[in-house]
Amino acid sequence: MTNKSYEHFSWFFSFFVFVIGIFSTVTVVSGDSSGRVNLLYLILLYVLFPIVSLISLLFFSVFKSQSSAASAFFLAPIWPRQWQAALLELKREKLFKFWLLNQTQKLMLAFTLGCSLSFIIVLLFNDLYFVWRSTLLSAEHIFPILNAIALPWFFVDSAQPVLELLIDTQDSRLTHDVNQATNYGAWWQFILAAQLFYGILPRSLLFATSYYRFKNQLKNITNHGETLLSPLINQSPAVPQLSPIVSTTELTQYCLVIWADFPKALEQLIVNQYGTPMNTYHVGPHGEMSEELAAEQDTSMKLVIVASWEPPMGELQDFLQLGHGYLMPLDWQQQRFNPITDLHLDEWRRFCHQLKDWTLLQPKDLL
Repeated sequence: MTNKSYEHFSWFFSFFVFVIGIFSTVTVVSGDSSGRVNLLYLILLYVLFPIVSLISLLFFSVFKSQSSAASAFFLAPIWPRQWQAALLELKREKLFKFWLLNQTQKLMLAFTLGCSLSFIIVLLFNDLYFVWRSTLLSAEHIFPILNAIALPWFFVDSAQPVLELLIDTQDSRLTHDVNQATNYGAWWQFILAAQLFYGILPRSLLFATSYYRFKNQLKNITNHGETLLSPLINQSPAVPQLSPIVSTTELTQYCLVIWADFPKALEQLIVNQYGTPMNTYHVGPHGEMSEELAAEQDTSMKLVIVASWEPPMGELQDFLQLGHGYLMPLDWQQQRFNPITDLHLDEWRRFCHQLKDWTLLQPKDLL
């Protein structure tokens, strides 16, 4: 990996989500007009939300979904081109799923740390007044749930829920009786423990694990690349193997991919020859990153047009390895096709021979 802009991308969003976590807690603990903080809202934020997000992670891991909202978000064409190029390189190197898993854990950990930090700061400078309200639930209904939530820290007595405290901190607009002896701030230890055991600890473990897997995969690919580039000593050069050439005129359900600055009039000649494609993508140095991402996700057979005089590049090879179809190098000048020189054709035949799912196509009728 030479393009590491994904690291800047990662830290940018981690900081952004960290700030969101801070404001989420500040919003919840600000309470109502009388300064009363609803305990049930804190449980939703610090317990239910982390549990649901962990279950979602497990679901996508089991079913290996590649179309998750997170993937679509990170690959959206709204980000700077340099970041898109870095993420696209990760995808080509088959590292994107490892990076995405690590990044989602990093974001969730940043969100949790933001929540916890702001909660502690609020505790230092404010006397919080924790109450709870419910029309349908009573203290006897809620207490078993709080006990179940507190099981991970059963050894911390001061952070365990107490039925008497739960009853005393119930707030109702129908009554104005206030027990002055009730310590409404006593819930802070329970809330802080919930953040630690449902947010910080599991996310830290998942982040460390996913980070190790991503770095390990990155190291393997780097080492593999160094091995391929190592010089061969005292060995005769191998005889170059050339891909066969086909001139089929029957293409069905294909998409047209143009990896060149190709004239529109000549593009229409290709369409007339092979039929109307399901989609047309202009990609590569002369195309758009958004179209390249869409072309990669298109699983249909592709007809890729390249300029024969341009040497095959690694970027093109990475793109082709994600699909299958026909590679068609062409030579043209203004609005007409020219025959391809043998030197250029042999170069593309050597290149195409390395791609098992691709066939070199030369349309004789167009020349």
